[in-house]
Amino acid sequence: MSADDRGGGAEGGAPRSAAPGRALPSGGAGHSPSPAAPVPAAIGIDIGGTTVKGALVGRDGSVLGAADPRATPVDDVPGLVGAVVGLVRRLDAGRGVPVGVCVPGIIDEALGVGVLSANLGWRSAPLRRLLSAALGSPVALGHDVRCGALAESLWGVGEADMLYVAIGTGIASVLVIGSRPCPGPAWAGEIGQIVVEDPDHPGRRAPLEQIASASAIARRAVEAGMIGPGEGAREAAERARAPGGGPAAMVFASAMGLLGAQLGIVRHQVGDLPLVIGGGLSEGGPLVYDNLARGAASVTGRMPPPRIVPAALGPASQALGAAALALRSAQGPSAPAHQ
Repeated sequence: MSADDRGGGAEGGAPRSAAPGRALPSGGAGHSPSPAAPVPAAIGIDIGGTTVKGALVGRDGSVLGAADPRATPVDDVPGLVGAVVGLVRRLDAGRGVPVGVCVPGIIDEALGVGVLSANLGWRSAPLRRLLSAALGSPVALGHDVRCGALAESLWGVGEADMLYVAIGTGIASVLVIGSRPCPGPAWAGEIGQIVVEDPDHPGRRAPLEQIASASAIARRAVEAGMIGPGEGAREAAERARAPGGGPAAMVFASAMGLLGAQLGIVRHQVGDLPLVIGGGLSEGGPLVYDNLARGAASVTGRMPPPRIVPAALGPASQALGAAALALRSAQGPSAPAHQ
């Protein structure tokens, strides 16, 4: 799934600036007595379902420059590499700053391989090698949702330990400890693929994201006759809040209740961490947050109820996180994660 998928299809031009002030530290235990000077900035590239966006990002998360987004090539890995190179050249302007790229789908970050992106048409694509060769310098490659979680932890909500959940066309989660997304193999965090009971078709089961993602909520609201074809989750939420919007409200209740129950189970495995909600439904208000809390409570015994908060950076988070990944790679693995 793409970054746009996880963000509910939100698009735009220049990513908005993160809240400055929490610079990515450069020193740390285990470093040599005379460390290299901190890298002042990095370029973050976000490959989304419809556009490729980029930004020049300072160590404190501030956006120092941006370039017009480019259309994402589909079924065309060389074209995709060319689009990234064009953005990087425009943003770098001869500075030679490090580059990070976040990509959608199933990613093997250790190998730098795009295992699968059904939307963009690649399978087992050696993206890090191809991008590094085209740019003539190393490229940090990461998963789009993991990069979004990293940026939120450092420069957005500021939670060093959290479970980040992106709800858009798909649903995915990232466990963050010490402002570092926990390492995981391919398929880690793909909670949208958990199979659950379909509330609209008793006796049938379906992947969670076919019921509780932003796109699924829109489809279900259309099928319930509450919104028109072509309208989305935002319109479904407006209808749910309006007089006579009960059926649309029930769509949200069943969707977020099921997702909340799955997150409640995850909390029993990872501990009492805040749930940070990103993606297109992060601004859904009580329709999202009250129903998530209710779902989590349905599987919780003595554990305290979760603290559920909206993400702060919006669709800019992935590009910011890709830049943070590049800064970390340039500083070395022992750089501290959070001040």
